[in-house]
Amino acid sequence: MKILIGACGIGKGHCIRQYEIGKELIKRGHEIRILTYNEGVNFFKDTGIKNYNVYVPIILFRGRKLNWLDCIKRNIIKFLPGTIKNIKIYFALKKDNFIPDVCISDYEPVVARIAYKFKKTLINVDQHSKFIYMKETDINGHSCIEERKRLNLFFPKADRKFVVSFYNLPKDILPENVEILYPIIRNDLKLIVNYNEKLKNIVVYFSKYIDISIQQSLEEIIEIFNKFSEYKFIIFSTEHYQKNKYKSNNIIIEKNNRTRFIEELSKASGVISTAGHTLISEAMYCNIPTFVIPLPSFDQNYCGKFIKENNIGYSSNQITYDNLKEFLENIEIYKNNLRTCESLVKPLDSLSYIVDKIEEYK
Repeated sequence: MKILIGACGIGKGHCIRQYEIGKELIKRGHEIRILTYNEGVNFFKDTGIKNYNVYVPIILFRGRKLNWLDCIKRNIIKFLPGTIKNIKIYFALKKDNFIPDVCISDYEPVVARIAYKFKKTLINVDQHSKFIYMKETDINGHSCIEERKRLNLFFPKADRKFVVSFYNLPKDILPENVEILYPIIRNDLKLIVNYNEKLKNIVVYFSKYIDISIQQSLEEIIEIFNKFSEYKFIIFSTEHYQKNKYKSNNIIIEKNNRTRFIEELSKASGVISTAGHTLISEAMYCNIPTFVIPLPSFDQNYCGKFIKENNIGYSSNQITYDNLKEFLENIEIYKNNLRTCESLVKPLDSLSYIVDKIEEYK
């Protein structure tokens, strides 16, 4: 089959999932193309999978209404050339004789439009689609309605939805074509999950949401870390790793590097990060509690709320001496709760399951 995959380029989690799916599909003899943008362009550059850099407009809401003024401001310069670029990609696919049999989207809208244009099967494989079916909830000023409106705008119809999630939703609220599945776990992580030696090491990683990062400075956070000298904090930050002024006996700053990250995660007792779904899922797979700092999105704030309410980690909009102390002192309690929490999705080889289902559309 010829399969066109769209991967949202805001954050790496979408790209990570689709790369794993793409590799498995190629291994099974299928032909793959990737549509992505922003961070996704660099992510897929050296993967060996042919990919295209598409234009996706920034769609923002103010409360529950589309923020037309901000949308115009953010898109006015790029909209026309971006639209022309997407049209050229569409014709490039046709010239390459790549009319897809199946289209897969991970929160990437251009591939959905191509699926509608060619009247092909559209499958959503993401972790956002669940927001369509969730109870209408506002968390810290971020509304599920905003996410729902964006999803309905991008994907007004889909033949099937595989929603990867570490937390469950009641089956009775889901349509028949929607399944909640355990997150897709990369092979490098599977190899280290049973590593027994857990040290007083804390892995630290802060991502961005579009161009928004956490409010605290790294200097302020490191000052707090220095008060816990019995722990070693390994901070992954390409931006700061060469700045010697941040270094101390219990703090290491490293470049963002997947191999080193996995090595350190294998020995870690805890993780401190923004509340991105993928990293939380990976930590949970290793039974490692997380201290999360949600960025300004409903998704991240819901993840933080879920973690704190189920006592499987800690969530706060900033790190303080007191809340970090609480997190570190309760790590063993969080670990035990991760093993027993009934609201977590049960483990499954989601990658094989999803690819098997995709192949049913031959």
